[in-house]
Amino acid sequence: MNQEQLSRTEKLLKVKVSDVMNKNVVTIDHDDLIGKASRLMLENRLHALLVMKNAKPKYMISAYDLMKISYEDTFSESNADMLRTTVEELVKNQNMKTLPSTAHLIEALNLIVEYQIHSVPIIDEGRVMGVVSLMDLAGWYLKTHEELKK
Repeated sequence: MNQEQLSRTEKLLKVKVSDVMNKNVVTIDHDDLIGKASRLMLENRLHALLVMKNAKPKYMISAYDLMKISYEDTFSESNADMLRTTVEELVKNQNMKTLPSTAHLIEALNLIVEYQIHSVPIIDEGRVMGVVSLMDLAGWYLKTHEELKK
């Protein structure tokens, strides 16, 4: 491993998610319809939204979840659809993965890979601090890679 690669690897192990996370978190309420979730994702160019229940983070809903329900509505006899199904109905069986703001970036990367998710909410003592997404990780990597080229 050359010095540049070692330096990037050391940064990955030392950088905290709080240094990379997006602090402008778009949320949706658990009883909103999934059609609204789809619109919010499109308008904000996001792959996932944090779902709130009783003012607390409860689930994540992803573009994949929405594609799946759209497919099932079109090709099966499922009675779920974008105009009648609530966000919670779609994601209630999911176990949301989170990290504290003190976690290292490598921990976020490990969660994303292990659970095949696009975003990890960053939560400290029940308070939403931000979200780290695959795009945030890619942006951080590109930025550190460019810094090392100089």
